[in-house]
Amino acid sequence: MLVDCPECEQRVSDRAAACPQCGFPIAAEWEARREREAADADRTSREKIGEVDCESCSARGFVTEGPDDRPGPFHWCAICEHSGRIPLVRSPRGYWAVAFVSLDAFLGGEDVGPPNVVFIGEHAPEGHRYDQAGPRAKPAADE
Repeated sequence: MLVDCPECEQRVSDRAAACPQCGFPIAAEWEARREREAADADRTSREKIGEVDCESCSARGFVTEGPDDRPGPFHWCAICEHSGRIPLVRSPRGYWAVAFVSLDAFLGGEDVGPPNVVFIGEHAPEGHRYDQAGPRAKPAADE
């Protein structure tokens, strides 16, 4: 397909490595454009489809703090809010485990990273490790 070179506006093939008129890197520009379009499509297509085990607390609802993986003091998991499960979100790129506190932002297209959003992979996870640990903790404002 013929496109206009962004630099000199000469008509050039979108498969050309560079514009023959000015040398502008057409191939790199089109690759970057395709990546931006794919990222935009991913952000606008996110949807919550269920729940997945919380990786932060290994689906238990609490995190232990002992040396060398020995049991020690524990605290309730802030990622899953003590429930052992967090929302599962699907997008064109795959599946994501999303903390309750970041769900609206992530579904709205924001880029949120670990520990609140973790990429699971291209395939949905199967089943759960345990029964749900407990009810979600109420946010401090609700108490």
